[in-house]
Amino acid sequence: MKKLFFFIILLLCNLQWYILNAKAAPQNPIVVVEKVRKEYISDSFLIVGRVAALESDTVSVKTFGPVEEVYAKVGDQINKGDILLKIETDELLEDKVNKEGELSESLARLELEEKKLERLKALMQSPSFKMAEYEDQINIVKAAEGNLIKITSQYNKAKIAYDDAKFKAPYSGVISKRLVTKGKYVNIGDPVFEIINKEKYELEANVPLDKMEYLDRKKNIEIILSDNQILQTSIKSFIPKENPDTRTVLVRLLPLFDIKKANLIINQNINLKMYLKSKNKVKTINKDAILIKDNKYVVYLIENNIAKIKPIITGKSYKNYIEIIDGLKVGDVVVTRGNERLTPNQKVQIEGK
Repeated sequence: MKKLFFFIILLLCNLQWYILNAKAAPQNPIVVVEKVRKEYISDSFLIVGRVAALESDTVSVKTFGPVEEVYAKVGDQINKGDILLKIETDELLEDKVNKEGELSESLARLELEEKKLERLKALMQSPSFKMAEYEDQINIVKAAEGNLIKITSQYNKAKIAYDDAKFKAPYSGVISKRLVTKGKYVNIGDPVFEIINKEKYELEANVPLDKMEYLDRKKNIEIILSDNQILQTSIKSFIPKENPDTRTVLVRLLPLFDIKKANLIINQNINLKMYLKSKNKVKTINKDAILIKDNKYVVYLIENNIAKIKPIITGKSYKNYIEIIDGLKVGDVVVTRGNERLTPNQKVQIEGK
């Protein structure tokens, strides 16, 4: 009986020693891993764009004189060709009539000198023909032709100035500003109105330079309005010049919707959803795999359940993944969870295995 009791005590002591040693034995940390993969990557991003007018500018008069009447005011809806103001024409009409008289006189003078030249030419076979007189007459005709050209140009300018006394709208739109009043004297080129055509516009956005290479130009861009309505637009072109202050490139967009129904206004800010797509397959890993040590990007690479630290060079980011330029190859297994507590060359246990 004593022997049995002693055996039980010994067995219990051994069991306790085993339990204590089992608790004291270090456990391999459990980690989550992913493989390096190679694929086409795509992403989207939101950016603020704006409505850019195609016809919105300050318009100027093409003639001079006192303003006789102004027919348009701020807020007026106008059509191309509408008369917006009229300049007094007394001085312009007088100049036009004078130039018209000079033109008639110059034309008559040319016709007279040409007839003289024809008469001299008819006498070329006559003993009385004088070559010097004939050559002088040729020069007189040329001078008359030159004078006619000059007078014609002056007359055309005077006529245009007279016709332009009625200033007409160069395009349809809304008068946003009136810069002239009745009685004011204006010269050629003086601004008189600001006109905005809200029915002719494109869209534009300043896109970060680092996204330009991967911008998916075949995919429509979405305009997200405040009421969650979505309109479609496409890339028309981009201006090949970087803004050094914002590191952006201006991209122009074509509306793919009915402008008249869209209710957008010039210079309105709009939210744009643009899409990115890589031109070729690229190596990527989950961003959670990356750590920073000694100001360098590193990952823990798993080989035979051993976590080996590996420096890497990264590229563009796409959602939860990042491009790998150097340091890893396709199929490599890296730690994505549990890597913060690892030390180099530490043995690990992979979750699920």
